[in-house]
Amino acid sequence: MEITRQEWDGWQALRVTREWFKLFRERQIAYERRIPELLASGAPNAIDCIKIAAGRHQELEDLLNTTFDDMKEAG
Repeated sequence: MEITRQEWDGWQALRVTREWFKLFRERQIAYERRIPELLASGAPNAIDCIKIAAGRHQELEDLLNTTFDDMKEAG
């Protein structure tokens, strides 16, 4: 990774970054609400839709919890 800890901390503090993370959390909550609805629907494709929603929820969880050290390890 080519950014420093100071740059990472600055990016985390930016208003636009905070708004993006707020949006990620709102989408995550929408998936949390959608899964029980899908399960209760009994639709033939409900399980497939639940798997997709759960996967997207987990991806958002991973993004929301990414740390500077995680970024260093990925580089």
